[in-house]
Amino acid sequence: MARGVNSRKTLSGSRRGDLANRLNAMTQMLKRKAYSVRELANELGVSPRTIRRDLSAISIGCYLEEPSRGLYRINHEARFVSLELTESELSALVLAEEIVGESGLTAIPSPFAVDFDSLMHKVKSAIPQKRHQEIEELKKVLGSAISPAKDFRKHKDKINRLLKAATKRCSVRMLYQSLSSNQETERDFDPYAIYYDPDGSTLKVIGFDHRRQSIIPFSVDHIRRLRLMNKKFERPKDFDLRDFLAKNCFNGIHGDPITVTLRARGITARIFDERKFHRTQCTVERSVSAEGKLEEITIQMCVASGRGLLRFVLSWGDEVEVISPAELRQQVKQTYEKSLALYSDSQGKKANSF
Repeated sequence: MARGVNSRKTLSGSRRGDLANRLNAMTQMLKRKAYSVRELANELGVSPRTIRRDLSAISIGCYLEEPSRGLYRINHEARFVSLELTESELSALVLAEEIVGESGLTAIPSPFAVDFDSLMHKVKSAIPQKRHQEIEELKKVLGSAISPAKDFRKHKDKINRLLKAATKRCSVRMLYQSLSSNQETERDFDPYAIYYDPDGSTLKVIGFDHRRQSIIPFSVDHIRRLRLMNKKFERPKDFDLRDFLAKNCFNGIHGDPITVTLRARGITARIFDERKFHRTQCTVERSVSAEGKLEEITIQMCVASGRGLLRFVLSWGDEVEVISPAELRQQVKQTYEKSLALYSDSQGKKANSF
């Protein structure tokens, strides 16, 4: 009897080190009869939590039944289906894990990271064991420079309620704190969609704001209180999230669309020539030196006005000039004058006094 127990522990130990073997063993066991989570945990020498995760993974390729509460089995024709991926698909999988999941300093600390970890476990369990080493090698050469600017894990319940309201098309009442005015206002709101804004490194919800009678985005982390209302709404049939953001948001800020003309010089001209900052961007004029190097480039694009556009222009320093509109050109000039005043001699002496 003791030998049987010891041999089972040795076998379960090897299974703990080999996910694929454990899943295959569990599949065969569940084909023979129904097991509870605790029974499977005892047989395989792992925790009940691991068993629940493995059962979820097995359900990808097998028809998992629950003949009675707390017992699980697989029908006799079930089989574990291996997921065959190309090298490019494996690379895309690893890169997605780095960007979304909690896999390092460059990860976004969002509540989706925990769910993504569970998702990756299921996907990897369906990939042949021989490809696992390839995944580990890809992790060493693929990465992301996304900065963890905000931690949204504490907002998970709020995000889930917003997702429910958006999918069920249910209006919400929220208490929102504006970053610009620092004032809290109660708003009735119809949430259309939730999206990640890379410019502000933040999660936002966009929809119809009854207070302002317009479609605008709100930062999820600035919603102080949220309640689903017993009131349905109809999302406009022509509303498209990507199209709306392209027309009405730029550099993380919402605003009315305007046409801007910008001239870039030096190395920034070459950057402007290579990069597309907006889908409406087009080149108006190019100036090339005698050696064939690009010296100046003038581009035009229709983007959202406001602080987002101003910050974009200012971020390039003296290598980008606003040609039009005149209002934006004047705004940039005034901003530089205020900045210059901060570094005047009198301000410098005041700073040194500290």
